[in-house]
Amino acid sequence: AGLERPTQGTVFFGDEDASHRSVQERNVGFVFQAFHLLPHRTVLDNVLLATLYSGVPRGERRERALAALDRVGLSHRLDFLPTVLSGGERQRVAIARAVIAQPHVLLADEPTGNLDSKSGEEIISIFKELNEQQGITIVFVTHEPDIAAHTRRIVRLHDGLVVSDEKTVARGEAA
Repeated sequence: AGLERPTQGTVFFGDEDASHRSVQERNVGFVFQAFHLLPHRTVLDNVLLATLYSGVPRGERRERALAALDRVGLSHRLDFLPTVLSGGERQRVAIARAVIAQPHVLLADEPTGNLDSKSGEEIISIFKELNEQQGITIVFVTHEPDIAAHTRRIVRLHDGLVVSDEKTVARGEAA
């Protein structure tokens, strides 16, 4: 994501060296396996906090947060604390927080790793909708072949090196 400088080589974002862009210009969203929600802040507050760092204009923050929570099916849980939500609901809050700034790229680190298979499938469906309807590029980091089967491309790494890069037909798509 360009948050740290590479120890060697150059990281490109599109056709440009990422070191020449600010974090906000790169416009990358993050979804973590462990959710990283603030337990004593409401669902709405957790999503709104992301607007402080993403450059969302003050007048648009609440509207965007509400829209993002509606998009992930949580508009009925705005005043709930994360501690009373299921794992799938927590991950959906994390997704809403990640997409509020309308990123071009969304990095998802084991986004279904803490979830049961039904909740995991629901999360994958949300990611597919974000890709298809908003054109967000989703990059999954996963050890789960079932999750990778939903993607159009699988890049395998071993000890930090690319060992394969294959285009696939995502589960549910025509060949």
